Amino acid sequence: MFYTLGTAAKATGKTKTAIAESIKKGRISAVKDDFGRYQIDPAELHRVYPPLSEVDRQEDSQAGHDKTQELTTKIMVLEAQLQSIAELKAQIVAERDDLRADRDHWREEAAQMRRMLTDQSAKPAAVPAGGFWNRLFRGK
Repeated sequence: MFYTLGTAAKATGKTKTAIAESIKKGRISAVKDDFGRYQIDPAELHRVYPPLSEVDRQEDSQAGHDKTQELTTKIMVLEAQLQSIAELKAQIVAERDDLRADRDHWREEAAQMRRMLTDQSAKPAAVPAGGFWNRLFRGK
């Protein structure tokens, strides 16, 4: 029974790329079958790379499972943080819009006050009719 790249990788704990590189560099001899797949003799493979024991394979499987759980937990935490950030952003946008409305309101109030003051200062002060002498002698 010959190994393929995939089964050889599983048997040694190496990657398929590492085994293919070893074949290309001549450290491991292998032949290609009619479909272009490598056929690797187990004795030849294990001459270079020792086989993984069943315990090592189970540990690798458990480590992969633990890593998956760890990554799932991290993803959940990041999604919660993203949701919090989105809520905070919505709150900031609402506050900004409210402040802009207040600013526009007070800007209009100031403009009205300015117009009123300008209108009052443009009118000449009212002078009593008849002038000083008429007031002194009460129109006599």
